[in-house]
Amino acid sequence: MKITQRARTSVLSVFTITAVMFGTAACGDEASSEQDSVDTSETATLQWWSWNPDTNTVGDYLEGFEAAHPEITVEHRFIQYSDYVNGSRLALQSDDGPDVFGLQVGSMSEQFAPLATDLAPLAVAGIGEDWTDQMLATDQFVVDEKQVAMPWMITGAGTIWTNDAVLAEAGVEAPTTLDEWKVVCEKLAAIDKACLVQGAKDGWQNLDVFQAIANQIDTGAFYDSIGGTKPFDSPEMIKAFDAWKHLFDAGIIQEGALASAAYPDAADAFRQGDAGMIAFGTWQNSDATNSVTSAYAETYGDSTISDTIFTPHPFPAVVPDATTGSLAGGPDVGWAISANSDEPDAAWTFVQWLTASDDGQALIGKTLQQPALKSVSIDMSDVKTPEQIKALDAQLPALEDMAGPRQIKNADVQTALETELASVASGQSSSADAVAVVQKVIDGS
Repeated sequence: MKITQRARTSVLSVFTITAVMFGTAACGDEASSEQDSVDTSETATLQWWSWNPDTNTVGDYLEGFEAAHPEITVEHRFIQYSDYVNGSRLALQSDDGPDVFGLQVGSMSEQFAPLATDLAPLAVAGIGEDWTDQMLATDQFVVDEKQVAMPWMITGAGTIWTNDAVLAEAGVEAPTTLDEWKVVCEKLAAIDKACLVQGAKDGWQNLDVFQAIANQIDTGAFYDSIGGTKPFDSPEMIKAFDAWKHLFDAGIIQEGALASAAYPDAADAFRQGDAGMIAFGTWQNSDATNSVTSAYAETYGDSTISDTIFTPHPFPAVVPDATTGSLAGGPDVGWAISANSDEPDAAWTFVQWLTASDDGQALIGKTLQQPALKSVSIDMSDVKTPEQIKALDAQLPALEDMAGPRQIKNADVQTALETELASVASGQSSSADAVAVVQKVIDGS
């Protein structure tokens, strides 16, 4: 198991399990034959950096790839997401950066585009002329007509997860409305448990929750407003900010949330039973499996976690006449190749295996995420209970019809929105002032 050991010795952190996380047309014979015809007379060593997969989940990918391509060694480095963006961007501008690195769509891809190789010509040669038809949402990784990354898995935000053992201890069930949520929170507080644990220090998690709220008010209007086709300083967005603030004022989101990171702080609290709920999305679907909860037990040193049931639910209705159940998302992670890589051919072989091979994408299917390759399906054989399977099946319509992308392309707009969400949550800004600030940034972009 030298690969797994290499991965473990190269990580920065082991405090979280960021579970990696559905499908139609085949990855053609052309792609398969291309991958099978590797010249094993040349050897290469690649540096692979990611926040997802982490050290607990990366082993299967490393072992699977090396078995198919023994001439290529991959050394993996895990970095917590909170440190990943700045650290990777700086490293990619030097000689010490990765050959293959993870990207998200939106502002991250826009920022990293100059540091990445255009993968479209490689995809045509390696997968086929119809490669965009074989894969999902490849267009979300196009920046200025450049394919900066290949999608790996498709996920959506707009759900909450429950720790069913904690809810059972409090004698409650997952809430579906704001009034129900308040009652649940009161009963959780009575047994000294947080209600919805939020990593509000991280703008991305606040943005996930805000989009869930905005889509309840007027599904899709948020994306039109961010894109400039509708005003952002509208009554609907003010209403969404007011509902966001109320989650803090009503004690639904825990005290001190603005100082807590989503990973590892909030995730650890939820998994260890200190909170009843967390606002994570479908990328955590593998939390419903026996293998992941067993891994949690080893990570946290608490054998009871292996028996815990984690279940996803639609985000509760927090406004009157809410439309619930929609998701925002697309490719959660994609793989890019550094423009400075010394091993570009080997790097593409690895990226193609991860994103466009049956074997690589089948590993995504096992994590209960929708593979980017349409021909590969989800594998629910390791899901713990029929109730969890039912909950996961209920996600499919929303994953097939997203309300909009999860990330924002314009980094200035995203920064302004994340800043205003924190300011409103802390009481430093009003909802009306917040939407005006964001509108000003949109107008100037």
